[in-house]
Amino acid sequence: MKEVLIIDDEPKAIELLSNYVNRLPWLKCVGTYRNPLEALAFLQNHPVDLLLLDIHMPQISGVEFYRALPDKPKVIFTTAYSEYAVASYELEALDYLVKPITFERFLQACSRCKEAPVSANASIENNPSAQEIFIKSGPKLYRLNWEEVLFLEKSENYVVFHTQDRKILSRQNMQDVQEILPDFFCKIHKSYIISLRHLNVVERHQVSIGKHEIPIGQSYRPAFFKLLSERWGQDKVFDAV
Repeated sequence: MKEVLIIDDEPKAIELLSNYVNRLPWLKCVGTYRNPLEALAFLQNHPVDLLLLDIHMPQISGVEFYRALPDKPKVIFTTAYSEYAVASYELEALDYLVKPITFERFLQACSRCKEAPVSANASIENNPSAQEIFIKSGPKLYRLNWEEVLFLEKSENYVVFHTQDRKILSRQNMQDVQEILPDFFCKIHKSYIISLRHLNVVERHQVSIGKHEIPIGQSYRPAFFKLLSERWGQDKVFDAV
């Protein structure tokens, strides 16, 4: 989970960005400030992973503010003006968003923040705002609830999200997706991650989910059956290892 601080002198901009952050399961908003000097005091004791930083502010520009930080987190600049783009690139910003900011553009920018490891133990299940995710497939964004997902399949440079009635093909890295999954998902093969909530039949070398038969990789088998034993009791899981 990446901790995010929002700095913008416009209340409506803060409201919009906070809403966008809450819709992404790998981000957590830890504070919002309209006064960048107050934000500076916060950052001295509470380092964050990402700044959403407005450039055009009355006390100090976002560019000047970021240059003054001794420990610089990753930053995405936001502004209603386009003339600061060069400065933002010089500061190696993740992105530069010109207002009004759409959710699709925001998602594109924040996806770059996922390069650093995300906690695999982050519980999406216990965070209502993280039950859903937007999956980018080509030019479209698909809204998906994790409960709908039967399993995920790696296909070359893509991940296929399988549900009861559709397949969504997204150009993503399987490892990045795995890091934001709820804890009821389990990797059982180098190319497959399954939802335990849709598991129908377990055999030694494969499982069945609906009409799909999915192989269990040999190296994943011990951990998978151990997980089944822990969840449903040793007496309820046959010794298939």
